[in-house]
Amino acid sequence: MPGFNIPMEASSCGAGSSSGPSHTTETARKHRYELEVLEPLGQGSQGQGGDSLLLFLKKCTRPSIEIDEIVIHSGQDELFRPGKQHWKPIEFTFYEKLKGSKNGSLNDECAEKIWKWWANAMIDVKTSLHKPPSQYLKDTQLTMLDGDGSSVWKYYIYDCWPSKISPSDLSYTDTDIAEISVTLRYSKAWEVRK
Repeated sequence: MPGFNIPMEASSCGAGSSSGPSHTTETARKHRYELEVLEPLGQGSQGQGGDSLLLFLKKCTRPSIEIDEIVIHSGQDELFRPGKQHWKPIEFTFYEKLKGSKNGSLNDECAEKIWKWWANAMIDVKTSLHKPPSQYLKDTQLTMLDGDGSSVWKYYIYDCWPSKISPSDLSYTDTDIAEISVTLRYSKAWEVRK
């Protein structure tokens, strides 16, 4: 049974067979993962180590690729061949956490870093122009973990930039935790299984 260590005796399986699933099998769990946004080369940590940007991440989609189809017409037949490939954007949501102090000031490090990335590094609000890619493109690592916190697999995601940031709506009739959703565009992703 996944997640449990229950030895199965050969006689309990009937006919003395020892075949069957291992009693030490552990499945991957959706909640065991981390997303780390690294500083771009030439700034901060020189692309090594980076800042842990999303401390209270709620959910995140995995990188996935789509391949366009080329249709070739041959008589009455339609033949399909692979065309250009493109990566679907990553959507992630994190909680707006409050880092309180004695005077009641609020400081959400995660949200602050996201907004700085989007508003200060990517777009120059005064001129309405994009800044150079070297200032806003960042590399990202999405890692799935096992029960011990070790990496099961890791996606290296290159040249990321936030194309959309959506804070949750506010309402006096709603007591849910406030969230921020981000759409992340990127050039390529590479999966490495440990």
